Amino acid sequence: MTQIQESFVERLARWAYGVFGVAMLPVLVLHLFWRGLRQRDYWRHWSERFSGGPPVSEHQLPGWLGGARDPDQAVLWIHAVSVGETRAAAPLIDRWLAQSDRHVVLLTHTTPTGRATGADLFARWLTQPAPRLVQRYLPYDFSWANHRFLTSVRPTLGVLMETELWPNLLAQARALRLPVALINARLSPRSRERLRRFRWLSRPAVAGLVGIAAQTSRDAQGFEAVLMLSPKDSYARPRIEILGNMKFDVDIPESMRALGQQWRTLFISQHAQSAGDSSRIWAAVSTREDEESALLDAWLAARREGRLTLRDHLLIVPRHPQRFERVAQLIRERGLMVCCRSQDWSAPDMTQPAPTQLMAARDTVWLGDSLGEMFAYLQMADIVLIGGSVKPLGGQNPLEACALGRPVFFGPHMFNFYEIARELKSCGAGVEVIDAADWITRGLQLLKDDAQMSKRAAQALAFSQLHRGATARTEVFLNAILQAAR
Repeated sequence: MTQIQESFVERLARWAYGVFGVAMLPVLVLHLFWRGLRQRDYWRHWSERFSGGPPVSEHQLPGWLGGARDPDQAVLWIHAVSVGETRAAAPLIDRWLAQSDRHVVLLTHTTPTGRATGADLFARWLTQPAPRLVQRYLPYDFSWANHRFLTSVRPTLGVLMETELWPNLLAQARALRLPVALINARLSPRSRERLRRFRWLSRPAVAGLVGIAAQTSRDAQGFEAVLMLSPKDSYARPRIEILGNMKFDVDIPESMRALGQQWRTLFISQHAQSAGDSSRIWAAVSTREDEESALLDAWLAARREGRLTLRDHLLIVPRHPQRFERVAQLIRERGLMVCCRSQDWSAPDMTQPAPTQLMAARDTVWLGDSLGEMFAYLQMADIVLIGGSVKPLGGQNPLEACALGRPVFFGPHMFNFYEIARELKSCGAGVEVIDAADWITRGLQLLKDDAQMSKRAAQALAFSQLHRGATARTEVFLNAILQAAR
């Protein structure tokens, strides 16, 4: 593993960063407490977040984590922040564990939803008598916590997903001579500017990596630009390769396809008589920060104008579970009924005469308030609006919808998925809209044209299939790094 030499200014910057982090400790505690009021899982496993210590668990930890280890055992540590990163890492983790029974995985997260997703995806590995996969939270970026974490784990190789460049974490890894790679790496224009602005922290972090598997050439150039910010003429350079986006390789469980189709059949059967025609389901998925308000207002306006009929149903799937009740309240405030997935699609409202029966479409919005069922929600939809893009939030992942052949729409703020959005528009699989009202207008145009609907669906599916293979390439990339480190 190549060592880098930080300049005096870079060491000073990291010292100031550490002092600032300690000063922010009370804020972090209050943040977790506040988040826990809405999502109780934020109150669990605090020792992992602040001290890097072992998790509080009713299960005994396997010997390879912090205990005596077989010298032939290889520990892959993967940090997957939340749901999207965890799902993207799943095929790679399965490949690693299938290679050898001496391969084990430590999977770390930042959010409870990411941890819950991992627990669901890797249940078979977690529940073994001697589990080969363990989950923990990655500690906050304090030197003492990271040192304790890394010395207890002692990974053969550390793998960070996408943009997780923590100065103290990577400095501790360098000091302990633990190789760390960044995979599925991406840099939005905003992230690239942030790294440039804090170059005294970002340059050593990037230079200390043993390898970077970038999603696109644009991302690779962004990391190269960070390295060029060095105040020295010579410095370490990680291996940088363009390997594509691993999120294209996520497999769709057949159970989710069947569940989505079951929901769709149920909805259509309930509304066929009143609608007088086949139903059309509009899905707004991964919505954030009250994007739903503008969507609901636009939906009601189109209803009043007669452009949306009894055939049209609105399904909203918020990005974060702590917002489920907030979104339900936004729906009720507009005089609409809400049917929740958490209540088996019934509407236990005082105006609902039979809670076990589905409500009439005229006054109902469907709320996808569950975790781990995104593919089912997408399967039941006709067209999809990607959340986080109507407001300047960077957008969310549109690839799951494409993998199911669903025409996708997104707002003008897809800067976290810039290349994907550009390619989707270029091939005709995706449409950029101005706002929620524009989505309804453009969506109605598409839904009235069966030929275009079929074409757009085929284009979305073809786009997804064309870009598969990044996981296999990343596996080869990481194996090469491991061979070089031996």
